[in-house]
Amino acid sequence: MKKVIAGGLFLLSGVILYISVHIPAAFHAATLGGWSSPPGRLSTALEQMGGAATRNGSVLLIIIGVVVILWGAFEEELRKLFKSKKSSAKIADHELP
Repeated sequence: MKKVIAGGLFLLSGVILYISVHIPAAFHAATLGGWSSPPGRLSTALEQMGGAATRNGSVLLIIIGVVVILWGAFEEELRKLFKSKKSSAKIADHELP
């Protein structure tokens, strides 16, 4: 249960950070005079504001949060799965002459 709570905090902080970077970038993008096509208007605004690293950090926090939540939610099933694989490997080793 502690892992689910910790993962939720990572996820929530990542989402809040992501939103807090993108809202000002969207306002700045509205005032851009020109931008290049491949990164687009929002990415150009993020680069000008210096928010690209913060965006990448927030995405990393979101991914870590989801992984920790899934790990905490399915921990018992993962233990059973790996325990059965280890025991079946030991049985297979002992069957050989």
